[in-house]
Amino acid sequence: MPELPSLLNVNSKYNRLFLLLASLFFSLMTVCVKKIDNRIPIFEIVFFRSIFSLIITYIIIKKRNVYPWGKNKFLLILRGALGTLALICIFYAIRNMPLSIATVIQYTYPIFISIFSVIFINEKLNKYIIFALFIGWLGILIILNPYGLNSLDINLKNISILISFIGAISTSLAYIAVKKLSYKEDIFVIIKYFPLISTIFLFPIVIFNWVPPQASDLIWILGIGFFTQLGQIFLTVGLKNLPTTQAATINYFQVLFGSLWGIYFFNEKITINFIIGSILVLLGTIISSRKFHKKIYNNTKFN
Repeated sequence: MPELPSLLNVNSKYNRLFLLLASLFFSLMTVCVKKIDNRIPIFEIVFFRSIFSLIITYIIIKKRNVYPWGKNKFLLILRGALGTLALICIFYAIRNMPLSIATVIQYTYPIFISIFSVIFINEKLNKYIIFALFIGWLGILIILNPYGLNSLDINLKNISILISFIGAISTSLAYIAVKKLSYKEDIFVIIKYFPLISTIFLFPIVIFNWVPPQASDLIWILGIGFFTQLGQIFLTVGLKNLPTTQAATINYFQVLFGSLWGIYFFNEKITINFIIGSILVLLGTIISSRKFHKKIYNNTKFN
């Protein structure tokens, strides 16, 4: 685990790298979720993940001697609730769909971020970010290839797709909340409220539906906690000094990681659509780079 407080003092030019690392760790988390025996309820997996994250974050906050409850408690609680709903939906989709496709649907959330960021935090969309989002979204659609799913022998239920999109919408709203909170709240307090709300909400559900995990399950459960905590930290730090919509395009990399893990760990098929879509996703990320704008577009600054 990196020395987290030191990340706060790193030059802001590394924020894109932090978001890339967040995408990598979140993608490894999805592998762990899919590896867990299906007899373990989704709520129990999310609960274990929350306990792990809550303990680590509490230790960090205590070490930093930060007031643990924050200032904007309503928004902090809302962020925790949105994160909990998103995580439940994402875990459900990962379990019930191919990993590559579950990841692709989850990454429709930048479209919702673009809408909600204008409504809730008054961010402006310049034409380059809009184009980058369009390119990334087009790449996602090509990877998903809705008219070719039958050729891959994939049987997707409507409820799984619906829950996946609910997860994407909840994720976008959670991003907006994190961005707004990051102006005045300590990063680790923001992180803490996510597992805190999850733990409180899920505790009674888990108690009444407890399924004892086996030793092999515990390894993957610990992996979920470890990779999610790292991803959450790098995500929160990366979001602090970047426009939300620009950050969203960088996070498209999780689509690439998720697809690669699906191929490597779960024998999911690679197609020409995946290759073309991946190139477009990468292109959208490059276009979103500030340095790219400065070099090509006469020092245009992001709003």
